[in-house]
Amino acid sequence: MYASIALTTLIIAQAASKLAPADPFAHYGTSLYRTIDPSIDELIRNLNRSSGIQPWELGNLVESDMRLPLPKLRNGLKGNMSNFFRWPNATLIYKFDGHFNKSERSFILGAMKEFEKYTCVRFKERTNEKSYASIDNSAYGCWADVGRGVGKTLVNLQQGCADALTTPIHELMHALGFFHEHNRLDRDEFIEVIYDNMIPDPSIYYNFQLPEDDEVTNFSIPYDIGSIMHYSQYAFSVKPSKLETMKAKVPWEGLFGQGDTLTKYDALLINIMYCGAPKPTEALPVPQRWIPAEPLLRAETTTAKPIRSTTTRVLNRKTTPAKMTGSEMEKMKKVLINKLLAKNRQ
Repeated sequence: MYASIALTTLIIAQAASKLAPADPFAHYGTSLYRTIDPSIDELIRNLNRSSGIQPWELGNLVESDMRLPLPKLRNGLKGNMSNFFRWPNATLIYKFDGHFNKSERSFILGAMKEFEKYTCVRFKERTNEKSYASIDNSAYGCWADVGRGVGKTLVNLQQGCADALTTPIHELMHALGFFHEHNRLDRDEFIEVIYDNMIPDPSIYYNFQLPEDDEVTNFSIPYDIGSIMHYSQYAFSVKPSKLETMKAKVPWEGLFGQGDTLTKYDALLINIMYCGAPKPTEALPVPQRWIPAEPLLRAETTTAKPIRSTTTRVLNRKTTPAKMTGSEMEKMKKVLINKLLAKNRQ
C-alpha cells in the first residue's frame, strides 16, 4: 500500500513540476489532497493493540493522520501564526455528524472532558456557528484537520478509532492546532530515528521531517516522549513490536506516547497557547516517564485569556524535506528508481 502511494506521489509530482512553479509544499505530493486508502479500514479494525501501534499511525495523510489542504497552507502556515486558525475564547465548537454507537460517543465526549479537566479549553455543541469541528466516521481512518478551518474542521474517527480515550484526544489535539511531538526541532537530541527499520518508502520517511529553526518555539517546554502526540517506538516498522523505529537517547521508562490522556507537558502547552499561562522562566526537567496532567484549578480557567503565540506543534510551521543522512537519501532514491523501472516493465 505504502509503495503504491509513494509511486503515485512521485509521478504526480514529476508531472506537476513541468506545469507549475516550484512549490515549498511539493514534497507532500498527494498527501495534501488524497483520501485515506480504503485498506486502512481493515487495518484499524484488526489492529492488535499489543503491537504498540496506535490507530492514527496507519493512515496515509501528512504524518499519517493530519489533513492539510494546500489553500490552508498557503493562507495560514507560511508566516506568523494567525488568530484565525485558533478557536476563539479557547472554545472548540463541535457537532456529531457521524453515526457513533453509545460506547464510541462516550469515549469522544470523555476525551473532551479530559481537556476541560486539565486545561482552559472548552467544548460547545454547535447551534448555528459557521466554523465548527465536524466529528464524523463516514471516511476511512483516524485523522483530523490541523487547527480551526473555514466552515468545517473535520475530525474522522472510523470504527476502531473511538474505542478508548487516546485516539479521540490525539485527533482533537490536531483540531486545536498541534502537530506531532516527534517533529519538534530538538527531537534529535532526545530520540534516534532509525530509518533502516522502517518500511522502505519515501512517504514514510517524510513523516519525520523537521520545521525550519527560525519559525517555531517550544515555549521552553521540554521534549516529552510520553506525549499523547508522540508516535509509538515501532511506528512504520517492518517488524512491529520487534524492530524499533525510534529509540530514546535520554533515560526513559516505558513505551513512547502510550498514555490514556494528556501528559503534564501536553496540558501545559495548551494552557500557554490558549489560556494565557506564563511561559516557564527556568528550565523544567525532561521527563523520564509518563507523567499525567494535573487538574486545572477553576480559578485559573476563569482568569486565563487566549494569547497569540506559537509552538513547534502549532500552525506556523514551514514544511521542509526530511533531514536524512546521505546513505538514507541514496537508499530512498534507489527505491524510487526500482519502482519506476518495475512500473515501466508492466
